[in-house]
Amino acid sequence: MIRQPNDMDPSRKFRIFAGGVVAAEAIASGYLTVAGLLDPGGLVPGGDSAAAKTYAAYVATRSLVLLGALIWLMAVRAWRPLGLVFTLNAAVQIGDAAIGVAHHQLAQTAGPLVFAALLLAAARPLGGLTWNPEGRSDGDMPAVAPPHAPVGQQEGLHRGPAADRRTSLEG
Repeated sequence: MIRQPNDMDPSRKFRIFAGGVVAAEAIASGYLTVAGLLDPGGLVPGGDSAAAKTYAAYVATRSLVLLGALIWLMAVRAWRPLGLVFTLNAAVQIGDAAIGVAHHQLAQTAGPLVFAALLLAAARPLGGLTWNPEGRSDGDMPAVAPPHAPVGQQEGLHRGPAADRRTSLEG
């Protein structure tokens, strides 16, 4: 397995902010996941039907996978993948807000929009909102050279703090 060094280490202040976002998302989404599984009728009218219970189980699976990824990536300090998962979670929250708008429910619109804003604010410094698949070129993170670019001919690449570290091969 080829291991790449972690090319960016966010500030302590940002790590605390990101940890707070992960904790808030885990608590809020975790609560709604458990509530939806135990009593779907308590969340929405008509939620006691078999179809609603089945759908609640599908939603719980999605939530548990996304929350598990957030918690794991934060714990192992995998900053760039965490930025992507923050962005994916924000997209889910924006979709939830759209559902709230469609059903004229203020709380189900405002809550997800607040979480989406927090998630996007946490994603941006980690590169989660970067569209360039070869990495950021704004100096915050070293860009990754395309595999076909010969050494020394990778224009526009910036060296990051870990650029001098060598990758290691582990079997």
